Amino acid sequence: MGVQPTETRSLTECYDELGNRYQLPVYCLAPPANLILERGSDESTEPPEPAPSTRREFPLKVRLSTGKDLRLSASVADTVGQLKKQLQAQEGIEPGWQRWFFSGKLLTDRTRLHEAKIQKDFVIQVIVNQPLVPRN
Repeated sequence: MGVQPTETRSLTECYDELGNRYQLPVYCLAPPANLILERGSDESTEPPEPAPSTRREFPLKVRLSTGKDLRLSASVADTVGQLKKQLQAQEGIEPGWQRWFFSGKLLTDRTRLHEAKIQKDFVIQVIVNQPLVPRN
């Protein structure tokens, strides 16, 4: 079930279980050059975490655009932003360099897994883009 990448393991093109093709446009894979970074407290922008008693964790499989597959410990109440931070702690990839896709849709940092209907054994595709180094 879920979306499967093509046999070349390219994350720009994949098919779901019904044979529908999903293709990310090339412009989605290039980092924007005109963004202004905002600095602020993480607590004000991040939704609160659920109480530990209601948190049921499961392994979430993420497939990086580098071809590497990883498993993160996730709960359906987790936000994509929280999981980006977990991936940063595990692999050293800055959250701003990560773009998470599920079923051909870009997931925002505030999206919770249950809102996107992401469950155990589903694969999340993570496009990793490092920022461009300014030329002097």
